[in-house]
Formats: sequence, C-alpha cells, structure tokens
Amino acid sequence: MQGQSFEEILTQFEPLIKGQLKKLNLYRSHDHFYQIGVCALWEAYRKYEEGKGSFPAFALYTVRGHMLMELRKERTYDERYVLQDQQTSTDFVIPAPIGDLFRGEDPLAELEPYLGQLSARELLWVQEAIVFEKKLGEIAAEQNVSKNTVATWRKTALKKLRCVVGVARG
Repeated sequence: MQGQSFEEILTQFEPLIKGQLKKLNLYRSHDHFYQIGVCALWEAYRKYEEGKGSFPAFALYTVRGHMLMELRKERTYDERYVLQDQQTSTDFVIPAPIGDLFRGEDPLAELEPYLGQLSARELLWVQEAIVFEKKLGEIAAEQNVSKNTVATWRKTALKKLRCVVGVARG
C-alpha cells in the first residue's frame, strides 16, 4: 500500500464506495455519504498495517462502518430534534377525534359514495382505523387476526379508494 498514492487507491476503490452507497440505499444525501466514504478510505489507507490482512477487506470494513455510524447519528438527531417548519402548533387547537364529528349519525354516511367497491373487511378497516382512529394492532386484536391481515385490508382498501377518487375527480 505504501507504494501507491492515495489518488491511485481512491481510483481503484471508488467502486467499493459507490457499492456501499447502493447497498445501504443512500440516495437522499448521496454526496454527503460519498464524502464520508472517501474520508473513511483515507483513514483506512493511513491506518493499514501490511501483515494484518488484506487491504480491500479492511477498506470495506472501514468505509461501511463510517457510513453506518453517520446513519446512526442522523437517526438519533432526527429522533431528538424537530425542525421548526416541521412542527405543528397544537398549543391552541386540540383536534377532535373524527368519530366526534359525526355526533350520532352514521359516520360512514358521508363516505358512502366512495365505499361501494370495498369488501366487508376493508369497510371494517375504514371504520375502525379512520373513523374511530384505532391502530392496526388494536383492530387485529379485536378481530382475532394478525397485524399482517389487517395491513392487507388497509392496502387493498386504499388502492380501491384511490381508484374511486381518481375516477370521481377525472
């Protein structure tokens, strides 16, 4: 390794960096993570010791490790802090549950034109999840089915509703 310059190493190992970007699905901040990969390769180049294994394996381990550490840092930051424009002000208005808006009338009456295509299970999901604001796990427990089953009801219901709404608008 000492016989080669870092520019030669970078040219040789650039596919490794790009491959890690692809494997880790890093498309959002591609340039940022590419730079992290280059810096990690530089660190691997500086710290590599000839007798302790192959350089390509060490470079892969170092580049991937640095990218994963950056991902963890970003996730931790996103969990702890909310950007100002992403905040919603709930200080003054407390939204009423959707079920309260219907006050005694059939909550699905206004949605009836859109619900004709749905099966009984999909209709159940609409009522429980949207009208009564129940979570997927709650619906699954009440119906004695798995969460995956309820997720399938949701998926097919939303697909059908999108088609109906698209036809109604068009």
